[in-house]
Amino acid sequence: MLNEVRKTSFLAWIGISAFLLLSSCSVERKMAKQFVARAQQYPCLVLFPSEVLVTNLKHDQRSESFYFIDAVKDTSLFRNSMILRTLNDDSLIQPFQDAFRSEMGQYGLKVYSGDEMEQFTLIREPSLLVNVAQLEIQEYYTDYEDKISVGEDIYSKVIYLTSINLGAWFEVAKMDSVHEVKYPVLFASHDLTDRWNGYFTQKLLTGEIQYKLEIDTISTGEVSSFARYLGRLYAAYTFDYLMNDYIKKSIPPTSQTQKYYRYDPYKKWIFTTEKDRFILLD
Repeated sequence: MLNEVRKTSFLAWIGISAFLLLSSCSVERKMAKQFVARAQQYPCLVLFPSEVLVTNLKHDQRSESFYFIDAVKDTSLFRNSMILRTLNDDSLIQPFQDAFRSEMGQYGLKVYSGDEMEQFTLIREPSLLVNVAQLEIQEYYTDYEDKISVGEDIYSKVIYLTSINLGAWFEVAKMDSVHEVKYPVLFASHDLTDRWNGYFTQKLLTGEIQYKLEIDTISTGEVSSFARYLGRLYAAYTFDYLMNDYIKKSIPPTSQTQKYYRYDPYKKWIFTTEKDRFILLD
């Protein structure tokens, strides 16, 4: 009899916990929808850097960061580089900022550029400032080891590929006529690597093991397309961060979950994620 009571109490506790969790999620989604509906009320000034920070991790003597203009005077900064030497500030910043502004508009925000600063400063209702404080591109080696067993022997081949990492740091502030709320520095980065196809072969007559390798090296156009893609993605990350901040400030801490929400403006869909988001820096 006592065991049955305990079992019933345990099941009741599970039921209550599940109900509270679902209720919290429901409230959070409601707040997310509320923020989406109000997004068009927020004018947003977006600023971008004029230069991209460059780091050549392929350099065999030094790997300090520099700007493209520095490499005009000292071409050795591009030593061993295959990609960086083909790029410049415009090939990265222009597609990134065009895509970022356009995507922010898809979320209903009225977007202002740096050229419209004076017009933006006349706005009296609550507004947003998004400053892309820094863009950095790195070039580095990525190595993969391919292996095959032939009888008792193991053959291996190390493949060296070129990779780039494009990172961005964001400063976001929410302003009205009286207060300015600053948020933590937000960061995200993604990588692009050479495509490759490799396999082992064996000569019929000699039995010799060979390795056939084809590498499709990253092109300048692919890097610009990658910057454009990240402009769209990081605009989404920016909106998602503001939406989640709104959720947290609209719900008592005791009713909050640890879920992080994202919004798709094309499908009108709110969903959760664990890693596909900004990293918060101190």
